[in-house]
Amino acid sequence: MAAMSLLQRASVTAVAALSGRRLGTRLGLGGFLSRGFPKPLAPVRHSGDHGKRLFVVKPSGFYDRRFLNLLKFYILLTGVPVVIGITLVNVFIGEAELAEIPEGYIPEHWEYYKHPISRWIARTFYDSPEKNYERTMAILQIEAEKAELRLKELEVRRLMRARGDGPWFHYPTIDKELIDHSPKANPDN
Repeated sequence: MAAMSLLQRASVTAVAALSGRRLGTRLGLGGFLSRGFPKPLAPVRHSGDHGKRLFVVKPSGFYDRRFLNLLKFYILLTGVPVVIGITLVNVFIGEAELAEIPEGYIPEHWEYYKHPISRWIARTFYDSPEKNYERTMAILQIEAEKAELRLKELEVRRLMRARGDGPWFHYPTIDKELIDHSPKANPDN
């Protein structure tokens, strides 16, 4: 609002100065519009002995600070327990040592990892290589069966075109002696 009035006052004063006339008295405003170009104005406030201080309008930083504080809070809320857990695992459990596999023992797929956290992740979230292999082989078998069925369908269509038979239905023609023509013989009954 203050900028609009400042802009309006500056434009009227500029027009008056460029035209060389005194517009202020003619408009009934006295010497208000007849002054020279106005100085750039900003709202000021006088507080104590410190003289004039400008009231600078700037965007609020409240939401930025709130976002950063919440971000820091939630990172620390999850990060501190994770760091404590990793430290405890590294201090008290430690990494696995390479040892000879006993006779007749088949290790699980997570036992091949060195670090206990990697072992836990592999045991909890990952599938075993055997399961992945079986799943891949099942997908390959299904795709091979689909390809075989497509080839059979193409062969069936080729034979149907060659022999002239198809999926349409054939009804045997009925005997003409079985048709009753009596309603057509006397139509005016």
